[in-house]
Amino acid sequence: METLGPMNKAGFQFLSELGRRISQESGDHRESDFIFQRLPMTVQRFKAVAVQGTFATHRPPEDDV
Repeated sequence: METLGPMNKAGFQFLSELGRRISQESGDHRESDFIFQRLPMTVQRFKAVAVQGTFATHRPPEDDV
């Protein structure tokens, strides 16, 4: 999924079909909507984790007592 632009046609069709199939199983016709609502949050969370991974962790030295 592109993070700086629109979703391509194949990606849109895939997610629409996935939502349709989930809707058939769950009986909730809103499943496609839920997928499209969750995707931006998932991408944002991934970006946050990726950025955090670039920071060095600082641990104070352990005392040898």
